[in-house]
Amino acid sequence: MNALRVWSKADEVRMWLLCLPPGGGDARLFRNWPAHLPESMGVAALELPGHGGRQGEPWAASIEAAVGEFADAAAPLLERPVMFYGHSMGAVLALDLAHELRSRQGIEPLALIAAASGPLKRQIRQTPSDAGDEELVRWLRTLGGTPEELLADPEYLAELLPVLRADLGLLERRTRRAPPPLGCPIHVYLGEHDPMVDGTAAQRGWAAHTTREQPPRSFPGGHFFVQESAERVLAALAEDADAAVGGRLLRSR
Repeated sequence: MNALRVWSKADEVRMWLLCLPPGGGDARLFRNWPAHLPESMGVAALELPGHGGRQGEPWAASIEAAVGEFADAAAPLLERPVMFYGHSMGAVLALDLAHELRSRQGIEPLALIAAASGPLKRQIRQTPSDAGDEELVRWLRTLGGTPEELLADPEYLAELLPVLRADLGLLERRTRRAPPPLGCPIHVYLGEHDPMVDGTAAQRGWAAHTTREQPPRSFPGGHFFVQESAERVLAALAEDADAAVGGRLLRSR
């Protein structure tokens, strides 16, 4: 199945926001975003095999394989300007996808939003993929964003934990590269109470991957601050997209 999920009508779109979900997540996280963004800013998302609408497919063998598939899937969007949004693990995938597209086609996104993530090193308190169920649940509880009743639901955990382990394994096996910095701006979005990401270190880490460092943005909330501060995050995305295109493409609803 195609990795791309499109949540906007293509004929109304003048630029795309291409979203990459956090570990254990899927494209449905971004389904409602179009209603809260400028009408000419379309929303699409990429989904790893075994996630969301791709349940039942074998896990990706490597991040490199996943990024190659993502580059193929994103091709229809590239006829218009594209900005990437990646949350947590999704930000690492977004970085690798930007480099893959530059290598293949000589193009880059207008901008890259790296939310709740440091780009290369293991996150603070990240749990290894071979952790037991109880340790993974404790880690999820620390991160927040998952209702307690779901963390106590065996059926829910039986679906979530294998997906999460697969994603953590991808990050652990990721090949470390040092390609030239991207020429597009990288905006770092941080949760004010994120237990997983050190904001200063994240900003410094991401700055090494762009020639156009931007000031970080902080939002109320933890690792999944977009749940607690959705209105502010979406307003920031619209503002950063507008800046990336010089105010030429976006118009308010």
